[in-house]
Formats: sequence, C-alpha cells, structure tokens
Amino acid sequence: MTKIEEAVAKLPFEKDPYFPYQYPEEEIAACEALIDRPFPDELRWYLTNVGWRKIDYDHRSILVKNGEYIYELMFEAAEHETFARSGYANYLERNEGGRLPHGPTLYFPIGKIEGEFNPSVSLRLLVNLNHPDYGSIWGVRPIGYFGDQTPSEPIRLAADLASFLEQIGPSRKLQPIAAKNNAALFDRLFSHYIAAPPIEPTVMDDPAALLHFFFDNRETTIFDGARNIEKQRHTRSTRYETAEGMTEAGRSMAEDLPTNPFHGSTPVRRRDVKIGTPAKYDGIYGAERLTPHYMVVSVDSVVGENLKLKEEYLLFHDQATGNWSIVHRLNSTIPGVKVAGVGTFAFDSTYKWQSKKKVTPAWSELKAELRVEGEEDALTAHRIGFVKEIIENADFRPAFEAYVFKLYQERFYPEFEAMGLNERKDWDKAFPVVSDPAEIWRLLGKKATVHVESDAVFEFHVEAGFDPEHGVSVRVQDWEIKS
Repeated sequence: MTKIEEAVAKLPFEKDPYFPYQYPEEEIAACEALIDRPFPDELRWYLTNVGWRKIDYDHRSILVKNGEYIYELMFEAAEHETFARSGYANYLERNEGGRLPHGPTLYFPIGKIEGEFNPSVSLRLLVNLNHPDYGSIWGVRPIGYFGDQTPSEPIRLAADLASFLEQIGPSRKLQPIAAKNNAALFDRLFSHYIAAPPIEPTVMDDPAALLHFFFDNRETTIFDGARNIEKQRHTRSTRYETAEGMTEAGRSMAEDLPTNPFHGSTPVRRRDVKIGTPAKYDGIYGAERLTPHYMVVSVDSVVGENLKLKEEYLLFHDQATGNWSIVHRLNSTIPGVKVAGVGTFAFDSTYKWQSKKKVTPAWSELKAELRVEGEEDALTAHRIGFVKEIIENADFRPAFEAYVFKLYQERFYPEFEAMGLNERKDWDKAFPVVSDPAEIWRLLGKKATVHVESDAVFEFHVEAGFDPEHGVSVRVQDWEIKS
C-alpha cells in the first residue's frame, strides 16, 4: 500500500453518494493541460479514487501554524471537478499566489481549508508543481472581488498530499492544542502591551467627571485601548496573532470608538445629566475572566426635543493609580416616545428608531414595520410630522400601485413567460395574471417595512413572490417615486 493509500485508509469518509464523485481521467488531463505539467502521482490517485467525496463531519480539523498563532481549520473535500479549471483561472486572475516561491503559475488549486471566527479564516489549498519541492501543499488567502486585493504570505502546509491528510483529525483532540497555544500567546503579547500602552487613555480620578468631560470633548477623548483588547479577547474570542496586530487594534479602539455611534456616542447635546453609581460588570459571557474592576455606569439625560436618553458605559478602575478610563459605551436607549395617530417609538443604538407596533399606511393594504433613520435626537417635530404624513396620505396609493404594476408587467412577467414548461409549473403561483394596478397586492408578501430617511424621503420595502430574493423597494422623495 502506498503512502497516499495508507493516509486515506485512516480517514473516515461520509457514506458513498449515489452519484459518481471521482474525477474522470479526461478531467485530470484537462487540468494538467492548463499548466502543461503532470500532477504528482499522489494527487492523481486521490482525485481518481476519492475525488470530492467528503470526510466525515467530526473528523475534518487540521492545525495550521501562522507565525506563533495556530489556526484550527477544516478540510471537507477536494474541489468539485466542475470548478477545478475555473478555480485555477480565478486564482491566477486575482493574483492570490503573487508571493509564492517561483511565482503562482505552477501551483494548482485543489480545495480550501476554512474555520476560525472573528474574523474567519479561509486558505486556498495549492499543490506545488515546481522543481524542487514538487508535490508540496501550500495555502494562500483567497481574494474576492471586493476588499483587500493584496496577496497573502503563503503557508507551506506539508511536503506532499499524504502528509497533509495525515494531519487531519477530530476537533475534540486538535482544538485544545490550538486553544492552549493561542491563550499563552495572547497572555504574552498582552503583558508586553499593557506594560507600556502605545496610546494612553484619557483618565480622571472620578468617573462622573470623566464622563462629563467626554460628553463635552468627544473628539479629543481617548478610550482605554488595552482594556478593550482584553474584553474583546475574553468575551468575543477576538483573535490577536501578532504584537503589531494588537497595537493597531488598541489604537483603533482608543481613537475611533469615542466617535463611533454605537460604542462611543453621537454628538448630541445632553441636558440634565445624571450619572449613576459604578457597579461591577458581570453581565456577559466571559466577563469572569477579565481583570477585576471593569465597572458599569448608567447615565440619564435629556436630548433633542425633550427625549429621555438612557445610556450605560463600561469603565475601568485602575486600583494601583485610582484613575478611571472609558472602555466603551454598552448601550443607548430611549424607551418610549408616544406619537399621536402613529404609536410609540423606541430607540436603541443597534436598530435606531422603530415603532413598537406595525402600522398600516392609508395607501397600503399591508401592515409594515416603521423605522426612522438617525441617532438619539432624530425624532424632531419635523420628522414626526413627515411620519404622520406618510401614514395618512391616501392619495399616494394610485402612484404606488401603478409603479408596481408596470414593474411586474414589463420586467418580471415576461421573464416568467420565457421559462420552460417545467420551470413555469414551479413558479406558477408566484406569477398570477393581473390586469389592473389595484390587483398588485396579490403579488406582495406580508413582511413590509417603511424606512424614513429624512424629512422628505422614505423607502417602502415588501416581500414579493415573483422576486423572493430582493422583493420590491420603492424610494419616495417629496412624494415622487425615484426607484
């Protein structure tokens, strides 16, 4: 038995699918022709005998060392034969292997390994067809059509395919190895970081004075980057791989969070500010692993047009110096604002302004969620007036019905008519015949949203059976439909 056969024999695979899963000889030859170089015998054997058959779900882990950090990633199967050649073209087009030894051309993609989170990690598996090191397995970060287009530093994973497969095992055995290594790495990096933080936070010996200063000097206040790093690690499992990465994360959380509308604040002017007594922070998973003296402080104030704002801030109390620093804002809420004829609105920093109950505009047959764009002080008398106008303006109905009717008749129904007979049977219920704009409500689903963007613009979105992926969105400005 060859080395690759022995490696495969030790792997538990899922039950054989009822359809062929091995690569046919002509497909392997076509892949080799793309690069004018033969595949290693091990790879040929694997594609011919195993192909894209999946390894059992609880036996797919592989540990990948990147610098001092260890990823636990998953190898499910080799690339499906349908995508083998296009995968090579995409890999070259996006220059994913731009930093590989000898250049990217003589490396062929055979699959992916993926895993981790916050953020996730994905590596494209490549077999090296260069001499020397022929047959070795490498990983590079796939590059999409958006975001960072810079080729990653390649990682050599194994001397050959059999050696790569021999590293695969159950997560229950491999994950603790990675966890132990990465915890020790974090402790080492963090101890060096906190001994001499690159950016010192704004500190005061009184938490109330510190928060008052922040409200008046939002642009110049510095949050506690070190304590944000510690909290992200223990409560959100954020990954820190290098000292440089930790330093950049700390800088961002120290300098960028104060003006972040979720974790910092918005530039609203608070009145009648009342700051509560600090209380121990223990309300989230992982909080018990934090350094003691993370404290929660509540703040009540009045903003905008007499709106009662409630906030909670996470602070850190340094017992050695007695100083307090701001970690970040935990939440911001305005519990209830009654609007006559509409209902009660509530605000929180995640979802912004929303009506607690659905509303039915006079121009619609559907109940809709009602949302208002903007921060804590956005619900002004002018905005409320426009919201009421949206709810009460029955004259808008003919224009809305005519718009959807035309969209359906001129764009979507012709697509349905062009379908084949079998496909039309599958979609028949989603494409009824409508002969009048007033009948368009038969086409629409029950889930709808009115999103008020300003004092003159709103968008109405509703599900639609004829376009289940996108639905129908109508943007209205000064009561004219713009899209």
